[in-house]
Amino acid sequence: MPTLTQDSYALRVEPTGRFSLLDWNTDKRPHDALRADQVRCVDLTTRLIMWTNEWAFPLGHPDNAPASQLLHTYRAKPYKVSGLAVFTGTTTPGGSVLGLTEDQALVLVDRFFNRRRSVPRPRR
Repeated sequence: MPTLTQDSYALRVEPTGRFSLLDWNTDKRPHDALRADQVRCVDLTTRLIMWTNEWAFPLGHPDNAPASQLLHTYRAKPYKVSGLAVFTGTTTPGGSVLGLTEDQALVLVDRFFNRRRSVPRPRR
């Protein structure tokens, strides 16, 4: 198993449910990670931002259920996410986007897999 030696990451969530860590530094932009000209910024906490392609839904990109479900763990009434989603740290006053530590990224993945699920109960 390879050891991660970088100290700054972004977590990419695809509509297929694939999670991947991207090397991140303050020169990177969410636009590049999403391959999009216009992005939407959703502040989840003071240290966590979700980025999405602003035009993903109008262009018919597939729904991203994993990103929507992860968003739901932070917001009571999340909206539907389409296309790719990228999670990063916060922005600096200069406009740079900070990355996540390896632990922060893994907490997001863990939060997704351990989210509360509605399990149907047998009828009586």
